Formats: sequence, structure tokens, C-alpha cells
Amino acid sequence: MKVQDIFTRGTVHIPQHRSLQEAAQQMHQQHVGALIVTDGDGSQRLLGIVTDRDMVLKAVALGASPRDTAVGDVMTRGVATIAEDDDVIEAMQTMFSHGVRRLAVTDAADAVVGVVSLDDMIEALVRDWVLLASVLRSGQQRERSGSVQSRLHP
Repeated sequence: MKVQDIFTRGTVHIPQHRSLQEAAQQMHQQHVGALIVTDGDGSQRLLGIVTDRDMVLKAVALGASPRDTAVGDVMTRGVATIAEDDDVIEAMQTMFSHGVRRLAVTDAADAVVGVVSLDDMIEALVRDWVLLASVLRSGQQRERSGSVQSRLHP
């Protein structure tokens, strides 16, 4: 399975100078747990990533005001990336080696085109396992009944 088959296309990003409150509102509106952080000068240069966990542990838990704290103050600098045509196994290995749950997905020109999360991978793998379980059950039923099952449609 390829990353391009499972990642979330389009990047939800925020300029580094925006407040954590704005970031939280954007996360809520977009139903995401992380935002790609850009320089905010119009070039959309990738600087890092900010997660809901970063916001809580690096700011709120320490008493920082979400209104007065900039995203750039709590973001994780740099972002682990994976090419969209790489295998999901490579993405898992990259997540493991970097200790992260999300990777920025890049195209052939190295532009960020989306994000793949651990949740995306688990969901895709579960679908595959369900299909495999269906194949197993079908074979068992066929052996018991002696009949041939129709083609599976995932």
C-alpha cells in the first residue's frame, strides 16, 4: 500500500506569528490535531508543526495565555516527511525513527501536499485485515458447503 492511497490531501497550515487560540480554533474548524507552521510571509515556507499536545504541554500547562502565545513559540521545528509514492511501511518506519505520529507528505517536486497520520495508517490496515478475514471466512464456508462463493467487493 502506498502513502498516496491513505493520506489526507491538502495541508492545514498556520503562520508562526498567529496565536495559539487561533490555532486551536482552526484545528476545531478543520477537525485536525495538528497544523503545518509556515513563515507567514507569503512564501508558505515550511517551518514546523504544532499539535494540540504541543499547545497543552508547552503553553497551557505552564500558564501561558493562548491569546498571547504565538504558534512559533511552541511548535516543533522541522517536520518529518514522506513521499506520496512511498510505501506505508516506510512511513511507519519514519514515524518510529522520529518518534512522531504524523508526517508531512511531499510530491515529486518536494512540495507538501498533505499529512499522513498514524490514525490514517491504522484505518487502512484495519480495512485490509477485514478483507483478509472475509477471505478466510469465505474459504471456510466454501469448504463446509462445497459451493463456490461470488467475488468479494470491499
